[in-house]
Amino acid sequence: MDSVLETLFSSQQEKQQKPTHPKHSETPINGVKQLVGDNNASLRPEATSERPDFSMESTNQLQRIIAMLSRQEERVAASIDEIDLLLKDVNNIYIPNHPMTKRLPTDRRNNSSARRVTTFIKYIERAVQRYDVAEVGSQWSKFQWFLAHTRLDQNSREAIYIHFLSAYFVLSRQEQAVHVWNHMLQAGVTPNERHWNLMLKGCFKAHDVTSLQEVWSNMIASGIEPEQVLYTTYIHGLIMCGKWQRGLQVLDELGARWKSTAKRQMSKAKDRVEAAEHQPSTPTDHDPNTPSLAPFQAALTALTAIQRHELCFPLLDWAKDHFLTPTTEIFNVLLRPAVRSGDPKQVSRIFSLMNANNCSADEVTYTILLNGHMSNTNSSFAQLSPQEQRDSILRILDDMTANNISIDRRTYSSILQGLLSQANGTASDNATQAVLQHMAQNNVNPDSFIYHMLVTHYFSRDPPDLVAVELVWARIRIERPSLQSIVYEKMVEGYAKVGAVEKMMFFLRKIAREGKSPRWRCLGDVLNTLIEEGEWVFVKELVEDARDSRNGLMRYAEESVAGSAKDDFWAVVEGVAGRIGQVEHATPAL
Repeated sequence: MDSVLETLFSSQQEKQQKPTHPKHSETPINGVKQLVGDNNASLRPEATSERPDFSMESTNQLQRIIAMLSRQEERVAASIDEIDLLLKDVNNIYIPNHPMTKRLPTDRRNNSSARRVTTFIKYIERAVQRYDVAEVGSQWSKFQWFLAHTRLDQNSREAIYIHFLSAYFVLSRQEQAVHVWNHMLQAGVTPNERHWNLMLKGCFKAHDVTSLQEVWSNMIASGIEPEQVLYTTYIHGLIMCGKWQRGLQVLDELGARWKSTAKRQMSKAKDRVEAAEHQPSTPTDHDPNTPSLAPFQAALTALTAIQRHELCFPLLDWAKDHFLTPTTEIFNVLLRPAVRSGDPKQVSRIFSLMNANNCSADEVTYTILLNGHMSNTNSSFAQLSPQEQRDSILRILDDMTANNISIDRRTYSSILQGLLSQANGTASDNATQAVLQHMAQNNVNPDSFIYHMLVTHYFSRDPPDLVAVELVWARIRIERPSLQSIVYEKMVEGYAKVGAVEKMMFFLRKIAREGKSPRWRCLGDVLNTLIEEGEWVFVKELVEDARDSRNGLMRYAEESVAGSAKDDFWAVVEGVAGRIGQVEHATPAL
């Protein structure tokens, strides 16, 4: 570790009402009667020669179903799915408003509902991974219909609401999350700790400290006894919203509970051995009366985020006074700002504290050192030649391997980010390729973030390095990773800037084929490039496609985040409307 420090710092001194079941005025049975006629005699041997116009196979099938209904009601349950399929129920979901619903075996209803709940959760999670707000909204609409027509147990309802709340907060859609919360309350679901925790997170992510405190007060008033995880979220949220004094006050109040509990335990001890056995030294994320590192670390992380570094080291003393022993993870929180600022004295102080607490460097420690050092233009690394930079990085990666420290995609991503952020342009290419080769040797494939970094870097050069961009795309075609649309958008924007119309349109179509929509800003870049290049047929196709909100290119676009970019796009269209009108009929190509 000392050798690494010498290398790095050598040039310095260094959310519906309760489900109802309406009268069954329209049921699947009536639907069958409409198919076979109101007079069932038409299916008997003495019936007239007039017969319904459908195949003998379908007729026999309906006869068997109707016969079962007349003989034994319980057999209806076994035929519901067959009737639904015959009637071509578009959702292929069992209709609980059927008159025989209440006679269905309970276990069969429960199994069907459980499968549907699992399906909802699966689709929600996939939509979040793709950052697909429209798909989450679609699943929410389907869930509301499903809840109104299905008896769901309490646990299933709670689970689905949790996933919708989490999805909308992850996608930064606070208004939709509040709508889900209100819908949940109207549906009779009592919020538990996980629901409250999601609401607290949503408030501080929206930087709404008033709502954050209101949610906390409402939670306490509801009778919830906050666990450690709730305290952790609340303290972190207060500090991140600028209320760091109140955040530290809540932490101190929690610490007082820890000490009070320890004092009561010690007073019951009959001797020193028993007292030691009752010493509250085991961290837990549940009992708020037992010391835990989680609230402390949340406060420390938030203080560094708002750059109140002068409060961090005193907080270490507070931790020691409240039965807490810092870990490597804690010291990594302190290390990051010290490395970024290029302060070798602070870095040395942190490593001394790590040694005093028997903490060893881990993969995060190395990642912080590497990334911070490479992004600092005053470091010795920036003064090295391309070959020396390559050798230096490989030595540190080998050192990590020798110390049995795993090197994951996050570490590689951080190193690449540091290299590509250097101001010396192509000088980092040698080291960048070495890192990519090291990833391949360890079977770690680049993700969307890494590809986005690479493409952005090569397009930002003067002139843009189109050969390097082509090599990145060739690698993507070989590895076939699951990419987010940001990579394709960057390709569209990059080729738009250099006037490469065919390649720009190729990647625009690629976004559409992936079932996504580009951002309006990206679409604006395409429009301006087509106009500059005089490609008026393409311009007309693009405008016609953008106007088709049902089947067009922008059908998946989130209108709530369109912003001024959408207005700018249509302003440009209006400005060239006369020229577009002169173009002969165009066949949409997107």
